[in-house]
Amino acid sequence: MGGLSGTKSDDFINAAKARGEAAIQDNQPKLTKLEKAFRHAALRRRAQDARRATDDHRAKPKAR
Repeated sequence: MGGLSGTKSDDFINAAKARGEAAIQDNQPKLTKLEKAFRHAALRRRAQDARRATDDHRAKPKAR
C-alpha cells in the first residue's frame, strides 16, 4: 500500500483542504468536519508564522 496517491480518497481530502483554506476569511463558514479541521490548521499556521515574523524583528542583543 503506497498511501492515498491517486485514489478517490486523496481527491476528497485535497478538495476538503482547499475548501477549508479558502474559508479562512469567512467568519462563520458552513464546512464539514474535515474542512473545519483543515481551516483550523491553516489559521494556526498563519498565526504561528505571524509570531515568528515578530520574533525575528525583536532580535536579542548579543552579550559581550
